[in-house]
Amino acid sequence: MKTGQDVRTATLAWATVVRPAWQRTKARLISIPFTLAVLGVFLLTGAVTGSYLAGPPESMLDIASVSGPGLRSGMWWSLFTSMFFATNPLAYLTASLMILVLLGLAERKLGAPQTAAFFAAGQFGAVTLFLLITQVAGYAGDGWLGLMVDYGLIGPYAAVLAVGLAGSGRLPVLWQRRLRTALLSVSLMLVLYVGHAETVIGLLGALLGLLAGWWIQGEHGNLHRHRSTGRETRNLLALMVAIFAVGPIVTAVARTPTGPLALLRDVVLNPLPTLGQLEFNCGATVEASCLEAGRQGFAGPLGLAVAIVPVILLLICADGMRRGRQAALRITLAIQLAVTALAAVYLALFALIPHYPSRPHTAAMGSGFAHILPLVAVPLLLTALLWFNRRQFRVETVPAARRTLLLVLGGAWLLLAGAYSLAWLGAGGLTRDGGPLGLLAELSRQYLPIPIPNLYRRVFADRNSVESFIFAYSGPVFWVIALAGVWFVLLGRHHHSDAGMADRTVVRRLLHEGGDSLSWMALWEPNMYWFSPDHRGAVAYQQHGSVALTLAGPFGASASRAGVAEGFLAHCSRHALIPAFYSCDSSLWPLLQDRGFHRVAVAQETRLAVRELEFRGKEWQNVRTALNRAAKMGVTAVWGTYHGLPQALRGQLSEVSEEWAAGKSVPEMGFTLGGLDELMDDGVLCCLAVDGEGTVHGVTSWLPVYDGGKLVSRTLDVMRRGAGGFPGVMEFLIASAVLELRKSVEVISLSGSPLARHPEDEQEDGVDDGQEGPVPAENLVRILDVVGHALEPVYGFRSLAAFKSRFKPEYRTLYLYYQDPLQLPAIGRALTRAYLPGLSLRQGARLLRELVN
Repeated sequence: MKTGQDVRTATLAWATVVRPAWQRTKARLISIPFTLAVLGVFLLTGAVTGSYLAGPPESMLDIASVSGPGLRSGMWWSLFTSMFFATNPLAYLTASLMILVLLGLAERKLGAPQTAAFFAAGQFGAVTLFLLITQVAGYAGDGWLGLMVDYGLIGPYAAVLAVGLAGSGRLPVLWQRRLRTALLSVSLMLVLYVGHAETVIGLLGALLGLLAGWWIQGEHGNLHRHRSTGRETRNLLALMVAIFAVGPIVTAVARTPTGPLALLRDVVLNPLPTLGQLEFNCGATVEASCLEAGRQGFAGPLGLAVAIVPVILLLICADGMRRGRQAALRITLAIQLAVTALAAVYLALFALIPHYPSRPHTAAMGSGFAHILPLVAVPLLLTALLWFNRRQFRVETVPAARRTLLLVLGGAWLLLAGAYSLAWLGAGGLTRDGGPLGLLAELSRQYLPIPIPNLYRRVFADRNSVESFIFAYSGPVFWVIALAGVWFVLLGRHHHSDAGMADRTVVRRLLHEGGDSLSWMALWEPNMYWFSPDHRGAVAYQQHGSVALTLAGPFGASASRAGVAEGFLAHCSRHALIPAFYSCDSSLWPLLQDRGFHRVAVAQETRLAVRELEFRGKEWQNVRTALNRAAKMGVTAVWGTYHGLPQALRGQLSEVSEEWAAGKSVPEMGFTLGGLDELMDDGVLCCLAVDGEGTVHGVTSWLPVYDGGKLVSRTLDVMRRGAGGFPGVMEFLIASAVLELRKSVEVISLSGSPLARHPEDEQEDGVDDGQEGPVPAENLVRILDVVGHALEPVYGFRSLAAFKSRFKPEYRTLYLYYQDPLQLPAIGRALTRAYLPGLSLRQGARLLRELVN
């Protein structure tokens, strides 16, 4: 019997959870009537015709499938009726999910009429292209696409992919890029690995939908190459690696795969026979049944486990790449190059198989060679793509962890290989297998991996039981050890294998002791650290060439900072490095001036005394207007750490960041400019402008500044305005920060605008406070001014400085301290590499043209 409390709890759950979820679901379903109609007809047709289990009956194929002969005989309606059938239960489930997700997404973005038009046009265009391509392939004597010329096509795959990718033109940049990457990668993977007609026409539909999506973007003036953040680039590359990793498994599950990469199943999942073994097994006449001998299955669970080792290893590496791990990238590159090499061997093996004049083979041989060629091309292209984006992976692994992994793997391999070598020698392998090269071939076949010793029974017939046992089980043992080691290094708990993790723990402790307004940036990748011998202070720096470019000044206990600076100078002297203290205040000047240093102003830090600040008077009109507009729109400031925010808001932060990066013509800048990765630090506060519907209009992040363990200030870092953010959202966010942070600190910093100096700095340009050699400093100032002017349309540093001036801040000059004017060219190059770490040669040339102009 329910109590009153139970009733109240159930009522509350219904009112706060169930009913809102049901209302949202009902609203979404009401918004996609065309999608629901297509799904209903699709499912009802399958039920009425009894097509769920084995596809449509043969008597209905003229309606349920579309083919070249059918269209030529006048059955044009099959072009559209074929979309409402599928071939088996899995196909029905897959097609239903595609209709509900992709077609529904497109309808919400495009509307029902436009969605219906793209749905029909996508089917018509994809079928037309499929018939054209297969006809051409048939005339060319192709042994794959040419055989599909009269094939009956069943299913809505092409139409759904076409309309889904067309609708992506209206998505935010983040989800647009993810959807396109996922759908195109999966479509291409299925064509290359499975190669059935349905996969080919699906890829054609996806390509047509991509063109339609570009056309829709062009209508709104948004058709340009979207640049992604480094974090999103890693996500997309990891997604591609994971999708192509499962390709060999898909071929093992698929029924009679015929795609160009289906042969990779033999390389990864089955033994790779040598030419001598093929000749021994097959004789002079190479029959297809003999070549298919390796497809006869796996010898028990161990064989299957070892067969999927490359897949598991690549999936582990894909997750590691998503986390920015350099070791994951290197392992992935090694695997892809190994697959490329194995595929090249397979290609050569195919070319060396003997054929005889009595058997016409020239056209088939050429076609087969062309189909095997992607075995080499695809992993090689993926390798090139990863290599060109290698700068996005900045998390290095502890050298000790790498050495331990290599020692464990090397020791395990030597033990297993040594045991097999002894058994091989004892069984007379020197004479049986052709000497040491035969032993090398046998060892390589055990670890590629090669799980099954009994597929080629005549080859293994003369092995003794010990040799066969070691041959069969050394591979599983080795790869289990390898997988465990790689998983521990790449994905182990709390990332204990990250190089610099221990150092960053010490740095975080020292930052609580004290630092400058920019010192919290010391925790960012790829900074290096020099610690004082007593570990009471440190310097964060980046090494570019021979220049040690610091990020702000020393941090730690305030009494020890001068000694830390002296120790860092001694460290640079011992290692032949050029010290350059960048974005430092004037507190270091007495010490460095005595050592012959020069200085030049590089930025103006803007500081606000928040407890004394009142938004009164004419000069604060813009800020009051922003606050009033936000109040009328129901926009509030939401505070919290990144991980403390609701998932919905975190997802929108990624969207806002990607929208911001998409409009840039050069990569994300680094060094003193943070992004989404840096915002995820639990010591950083986020302030979001969120309206009543939960939409994020803009975001700012605030870095902590400590002195003696006490929070004394906050520094503005990330500033991002959403694509639909209301005018004045940044004024609102900074005003909200003033009102919120005055509870805990007396002063906040709006940071300095890189490459944008305050007009008062003109008096200091080229002046080295009595030191000789002002001309080189003037040249550096001019270079920084020109670079700042060239990047103004992209990053708006000068506009940002002008915006900050609206808050009537106090200014504090930040300097670059350098020792020798002759070192300024090297320091300038180091600054460019620090701020633009991902700048390519082409982007550098474009920037140079802007500088010249």
